[in-house]
Amino acid sequence: MTHIAVYAENYKAIARLISDLENDKKVSGFEDFQYKNGESHSETVLQNFIKEDQKHGNSVLVQDENRSLRTFSSGEKRKALLEYLLKKEPDYLILDDPFDCLDVQSVVNFKQRLTELESDFSMVQIFRRKEDILPFIDTILVLDKDGNSNFINKNDFVDNRQEILNKIETIPPAPKVFEDIPESLICLENVNVSYEDRPILKNINWKVKRGEFWKLTGPNGSGKTTILSMVYGDNPKAYGVDLFLFGKKKGSGESVWDIKKKIGYFSPALTELFNRRNTLEDMVISGLVDSVGLYQKTTDKQKVLAKQWLELLGLQEKAKKVFNDLPNLEKRMVLIARAMIKHPPLLILDEPSTALDDKSALKITNLINHIAAQSDTAIIYVSHRREKGLNPDFEYELIPTEEGSEGRQV
Repeated sequence: MTHIAVYAENYKAIARLISDLENDKKVSGFEDFQYKNGESHSETVLQNFIKEDQKHGNSVLVQDENRSLRTFSSGEKRKALLEYLLKKEPDYLILDDPFDCLDVQSVVNFKQRLTELESDFSMVQIFRRKEDILPFIDTILVLDKDGNSNFINKNDFVDNRQEILNKIETIPPAPKVFEDIPESLICLENVNVSYEDRPILKNINWKVKRGEFWKLTGPNGSGKTTILSMVYGDNPKAYGVDLFLFGKKKGSGESVWDIKKKIGYFSPALTELFNRRNTLEDMVISGLVDSVGLYQKTTDKQKVLAKQWLELLGLQEKAKKVFNDLPNLEKRMVLIARAMIKHPPLLILDEPSTALDDKSALKITNLINHIAAQSDTAIIYVSHRREKGLNPDFEYELIPTEEGSEGRQV
């Protein structure tokens, strides 16, 4: 069987390759795949099944299960899609970044299952992280940003794309000082959460203090998102439990918006919210006024501060460029600057490096490390990976049990 792993600096090149294979076009190095029956395993395909599940209340992926596809963990969904595609007896399978957003154990399990199928059909694996390459694949296709392609042996694939990161001197100053911020920013005391009699969290005790840098970890479905939504969002589960934010029990007076003013927040999903053609400068400044995009006239002082942040990111020459036209990495860096421009007491970073390649992930972690070292902002970094180069002070891990996830400081 022919197995090929594909690395691309420009994801448009990946899209062209997949399209050519699916339309039986001749592609150099992929002659064994032409005029064959291929199937695609990707997040896009999976989301289409999830949408059908939402419409009809069931999915062909889990016909024998007495539960909705939406209730499955990320790892279980990926496995269900794989088993469904196997029933079609494909000649080859395109695996588009199959381990993205999976926790460590789910990655191990999924790799093991794919390895069992090594001799059944050919595989084309799209990957961003070197550690994700399937163990039985020896041939790597590298597509550079100019569209050039090069087949090499896996042993010769050195991630020399990890160029020297921009040297970060000093992050820009805070525009104002937040007053009356207590030492304890977040405090959960014996917090239990269940959804429809399904236990999610069990006796969670966790305290985050000013200036601390935490990494929040745990397998998919362990309750990380639940905790974030209780702190930052309007999850009703936050009320009636002993959850204290900035010294006050949640629900005792402060509104969700009062709380959000003290929190900087980033998630890759945020990039989908900004549909207007705002410039990079506008996007950074919008963090000062807590708006999605910018809808008011800016001041000279705001422009100076935005310029300093863009210089820090090495994007000062793109200040007047449209945000939506940026590459994925630069969008995320701008949105992290937007979240941090006020120097909020608390900064929440929800999976900031997901779906990024090794070089891009290092740039993100480099920026976050400097923010942590040069500010009084407490940081919660949520990740399913053991991210290289990240230097948190503490780690809080959620450990699933039948009675809900328990927590411990690692």
